[in-house]
Amino acid sequence: MAPSVAKSSKSPRSTKPAQPLGRTSEITKAMEKAETALKELRQTIEKNYENVGDQFPEEARKMHYGESEERGIYGEATSKEAKDLVEEGIEVVSIPFPKRTDS
Repeated sequence: MAPSVAKSSKSPRSTKPAQPLGRTSEITKAMEKAETALKELRQTIEKNYENVGDQFPEEARKMHYGESEERGIYGEATSKEAKDLVEEGIEVVSIPFPKRTDS
């Protein structure tokens, strides 16, 4: 049996926004700054490091174990591959790049 709960008609639902409008503007500005910073970081990495694509885990291991020359590289790795690299003592950084809007 479910209890019966009487509805109160004395207090209407609040229509206030969950967050003051000024705060939304601050958050939007902060997000735009973060996006700009990530775009600049991406450009710096692409200009100064070698893109090894999905061969990143293998190339990182080769450099770590002295099988290839150390150099700055970037590329793709699954979260499991990145975790495995870290467990092997290989330093990796995951950067959440925004999607490209240019061709």
